[in-house]
Amino acid sequence: MTSPNREQTEPQAWWFVPAIVTLIYFALHLLTATRYGYFRDALYYLACAEHLDWGYVDQPPLIAGLAWVARHTLGTSLRALLVWPALAGCARIMLTAAFARELGARSFGTALAAILAAMPGVWYVIDHQFAMNAFEPLFATACAFVLLRMIKTGNLKLWLLFGVFAGLGLENKYSIAVFAFALLAGLLLTGQRKLLFTPWLFAGGGVAPPDRADEFGA
Repeated sequence: MTSPNREQTEPQAWWFVPAIVTLIYFALHLLTATRYGYFRDALYYLACAEHLDWGYVDQPPLIAGLAWVARHTLGTSLRALLVWPALAGCARIMLTAAFARELGARSFGTALAAILAAMPGVWYVIDHQFAMNAFEPLFATACAFVLLRMIKTGNLKLWLLFGVFAGLGLENKYSIAVFAFALLAGLLLTGQRKLLFTPWLFAGGGVAPPDRADEFGA
């Protein structure tokens, strides 16, 4: 007699409560979007968006590219501008819940993970600013999640997805390189080092978008 799988024994989809948490988190950001004012760095990124390039003195190009998208879609009002970091925070919360599920958590555990990912005030402050810091933890968590999936499934092709998230993280903020190397060092010091000895690792490195010095617009 076979035992029922986890999906059959859980009363609801694992993502249901985390999704509600993210909706509340997003709504709170929009409701309080006009209480502080423009973050000074956001004004700089909006200025960079008028002169798009593959790199700037102070940062890689992703935030300026996103500022360009913001200018030409929702606009640059406080509420419209804060939609983007708030969405990044929501994605981070859902990814944290998915991370907990991969580690064996059931509905209660994934819901608790989502709540704890949304509650700290530091996250609310970070996701309340149109800046690189709002997107950095999302890319870092995505890299860690892909690595966890790789450990559980043995699917070495996931190095390609790791490369995508790491590359996007580098286009956002260079400090993610420290985190990525720490993950690789952690693999090397454990029995999971076998995941490193594959050409897929180098393929993932090739997928990561490189920084370029030439302009793609003006």
